[in-house]
Amino acid sequence: METSSYRSLEIDKIMGSLAKAQGTYKALVSNESAPGGKFANLKAILDAVRESLSANGLAFYQFIELLDEGSGAALLKTMIGHESGQYISSCARVVTGKTDRKTGNCYEIHKRFHALMLLGIAPSENDPLAFDDNGIEQDEDVLIETIRKPKSARIEMDRDDTVNNEQYTELMIELDDYPDIARNVMDVYGISTLADLPKEEYHKARAKIMKIKRTQDDYQTRKKQ
Repeated sequence: METSSYRSLEIDKIMGSLAKAQGTYKALVSNESAPGGKFANLKAILDAVRESLSANGLAFYQFIELLDEGSGAALLKTMIGHESGQYISSCARVVTGKTDRKTGNCYEIHKRFHALMLLGIAPSENDPLAFDDNGIEQDEDVLIETIRKPKSARIEMDRDDTVNNEQYTELMIELDDYPDIARNVMDVYGISTLADLPKEEYHKARAKIMKIKRTQDDYQTRKKQ
């Protein structure tokens, strides 16, 4: 039989027990908020399967294995083990983010994704990982990137026709108390003031700004709960 570092040589017992466990999983309970709505986080996933796994001699666990010391890279390993010693597993390479919060969120995303995959569970409704391709803490970075245009596309923009006074005032009101977003937008378009934003980009930029603000506000609200 073909061997693999992601499974034991024999898997008949673990697969039989896992098949029985899957038939008794509880429904996922959406317990965490995201821009698209509530979804089931890792705690909710494990709450839904813990009794089923235990009743069938199965254990689920995840751990981190450091790679080159000091590089910031690590392997997140996810395993389902059977009381017989058989196991199946998966592995993800994770690199630290710019902040501890982003690093922690990156780990949580991978932990949830690999848990769902190994346990044989479909993502809950509104899960940002499955339906938006981003965890909530990554949303802002991705939205900023979607505003960007290739250099060739930027050249085609009419930079002489900028936003009017009313549009500029609306942008300033929207970005009041959000200086980081304002700086990101100006950097994206290569401008030193929002008054120089190309008029043709106004509606798209404003829509992205609003979504980024909602993402930040949702996160701050969840922190206070």
